[in-house]
Amino acid sequence: MNINKILEIQNRIVPETFDLLMKRYEILKIISTFQPIGRRNLSAKLGISERIMRAEIDKLKEMDLLDIQAAGVSLTGMGLTLLSDIHNTFYYIKNLSEIELKLMEKLRLKRVAVVSGDADKDSFTFVDLGKKAAEIVKDLIRNDTVLGISGGTTMACVVNQMKRKKGIKNLLVLPARGGLSEELEIQANTIAANLAEKLDASYKLLHIPDNLDETELSILKNNKLINDVLEDIQRIDLLVFGLGNARDMAIRRKSDKRVFNIIESERLTAEAFGYFFDKDGNVKMHTNSVGITMDNFRSIKNAVGVAGGSSKAEAIYSISKFNNNFILITDEAAAKRILEL
Repeated sequence: MNINKILEIQNRIVPETFDLLMKRYEILKIISTFQPIGRRNLSAKLGISERIMRAEIDKLKEMDLLDIQAAGVSLTGMGLTLLSDIHNTFYYIKNLSEIELKLMEKLRLKRVAVVSGDADKDSFTFVDLGKKAAEIVKDLIRNDTVLGISGGTTMACVVNQMKRKKGIKNLLVLPARGGLSEELEIQANTIAANLAEKLDASYKLLHIPDNLDETELSILKNNKLINDVLEDIQRIDLLVFGLGNARDMAIRRKSDKRVFNIIESERLTAEAFGYFFDKDGNVKMHTNSVGITMDNFRSIKNAVGVAGGSSKAEAIYSISKFNNNFILITDEAAAKRILEL
């Protein structure tokens, strides 16, 4: 008997068990996000009376899942592990495999992996998204791989969740694009270097920012060190990238008013690698970015796109219209929204 059938029988005979599981899961999840957190604050966030919350906390502490200090309530190591285990079972409870198949059929992608939740609202889902992507990327790495990775908070999360791996021969990690004017921790160069360290790989950095004018770009591209990296980027055969909303990415790039006017007038919905797309996947604008080109993107053997949250649904839909030759890792909220489009 498969796990879906077991859960279905349990929910019919003792539905209160599932309700209690969900209530305690929500308690553990909120504590994980805000720990250490006081009982009153926890009660307010969950809409549960302080009396009921006190009883639940006492019960979870008896199970060695919580640690109570003057600063507030925190998860123990066992509590964190159990929270992750519960979250993973939602793949079966919510029948996410069926959503994966529907999404893969609609977008005609190579593969789709869906995690539970909404990354826009839940940091735990965001971490789970990174963990799933890290697992898939790790399985795709082979000897002599040239791995490219873009920047952003999602890519940083993927690298944070990547387990160390040694013994891969001749693995080269590269930033897939130039830098944006943002925090060092989420620059493509930093992320590439951190990933290379975890994979015991060599790496090269692209010391060139995005959004330079054509003259400045031309001069920098003639630099031998930069030109060598740009040539290596053409050899990328495993790409990991994030998908962004057009307007959000224009803000990150500190774009001028002209760019925002085009986004509004052309109703652009997505951005990747400095290219902006409409809802049908047509490239409508390209900033002076360096790195992966759209021709590269379409021809790369293994590409893995990672984006979660219902706010990313239109961007995912648009990019898949331009190129469906990639693996998508997303979350339940984005998947359901895409299926409605």
